[in-house]
Amino acid sequence: MQDIIIVCAGSVATEVYTVIRQINKCEVEKGRPERYHILGFLSDIPDSLDKYPYIKLPILGDITNWKPIGNEKYVLANATPKSKVKIVELLKRRGCIFETLIAPNTFIGENVEIGEGCFITAFSIGAGIKIGDFVNIMGSMIGGSAEIGDYSTTLGFTNVAGGKLGKRVYVGSHAVILDVSVGDDAFVAVGSIVVKNVKSGVKVFGNPAKRVDW
Repeated sequence: MQDIIIVCAGSVATEVYTVIRQINKCEVEKGRPERYHILGFLSDIPDSLDKYPYIKLPILGDITNWKPIGNEKYVLANATPKSKVKIVELLKRRGCIFETLIAPNTFIGENVEIGEGCFITAFSIGAGIKIGDFVNIMGSMIGGSAEIGDYSTTLGFTNVAGGKLGKRVYVGSHAVILDVSVGDDAFVAVGSIVVKNVKSGVKVFGNPAKRVDW
């Protein structure tokens, strides 16, 4: 059984916690031992689990000063691209090894590439998809041989129908990206329909999506 620590302790962490428990349940139902033993969480906010009383696990320490304690692995429970970069760079310098976590009910097609440290609770990932490192795909549909760059996040009911997302792209829930290119550090707001290329660092919103400055 692999010891694992969940990095961060907010709402995404509750989803990570649930997926790990689902994975363990599936293993037991198949007559195999549980795959993971959750040691606890890392958080710079000591009381961050107080709003989730059903989670009976400790916060082991803060992210800023943490050092590995053994052969444990880590799963990143954070959806904000720039925060993900900062946390991963800090912990990897100290020797932390990150696990990719995929929910049992996720459909994954043929010839799919998935990088290090991803957290995936997708409805469907079609054939030929390329997913970079530390990508969150949470309740999304990814198809059309799409490519998703490192540290990007797609939220619930997003549909990436082909095209390419750059690095550190954030896509809000119910957005649709139709076979276009979205540049590094772009932000696609909730419910947007993206039918034209989006430049790096730009925020877009609407149907069709247009640049916004808020």
